[in-house]
Parts: sequence; C-alpha cells; structure tokens
Amino acid sequence: MLLFYIPQVDGIGLVDRTYKGITPLGEGLTFSKLAAEACGGVQGHGYMGASIGTVRSKKFQMGDGGWDRIVWIHQDLKKQIADAIPEEVYEKIATEDDAISPKDIIQFLTAKKHPIVEKFWKNGKPVPVVLPAPTEDWPEDKK
Repeated sequence: MLLFYIPQVDGIGLVDRTYKGITPLGEGLTFSKLAAEACGGVQGHGYMGASIGTVRSKKFQMGDGGWDRIVWIHQDLKKQIADAIPEEVYEKIATEDDAISPKDIIQFLTAKKHPIVEKFWKNGKPVPVVLPAPTEDWPEDKK
C-alpha cells in the first residue's frame, strides 16, 4: 500500500496494487507509477509505503494529523481497512466513486465536513506544503 500527498487538497490518499484506476494525483498516475516514485531507488517526498498493520496502528500518521488528514482511499481498500478507520471520519473519506480530481475532492470534503477542513485548511481552503524535489533536502535539513 502507498500513502501519497495530494498537494491541491493538503491531504493524504491511500492506494494499493489492486486498484487499477488513476489516483487523485492525475491522469496516468496509477499505483504502479506511484510505486516507482516511492520505491524506485530514490524515494520521493510525499510518498510512503505502508502495510495493513501500519494503518491499524494507534499511531498511524500521528505526526501528520492521523485519520483527520486522510482524504481519499480507493473503495476496495477502504472496505478492507474499515475496522481501522475511526467511525466519525469513515464516511467523510472520498473514494473513486465520490471524487477523483482534487477539485471534486475539495467539494466532497467540504460537503461532508471532513475534519481536515477545520483543522488544517485556512478559511475553508487547503494550504499545500511545498515539497522539495525527490533528491533535495527539506529546507530545515540544509542548515
């Protein structure tokens, strides 16, 4: 499974190898292409490999906001890990049936009152993190 940052939404998506469709990152960006980005010798910022056990951990994504930061999961995976997703956020996480483009995901999250809207967005709008290029350090690591 891969976690990936969706900058236009300032949220995180989850996908695994069983999903053959495109991800919210754009046309042609399937699991296979994302896996190459995340594991192709130089891990790119904004991607992380994970296991089912990882998402079931109480400390899952704790540093990034936990489940309140998860905005998109493909439908089959969402069903598979339903027991790990807090009940209060489950219906607020989009799938490919709800939205695939970042614009549509923003509308879905706003309509569903997903916690990301209040906790992480500013004035109802996402504030994306600027990611360094895959081979670059984060600015605070350059010092």
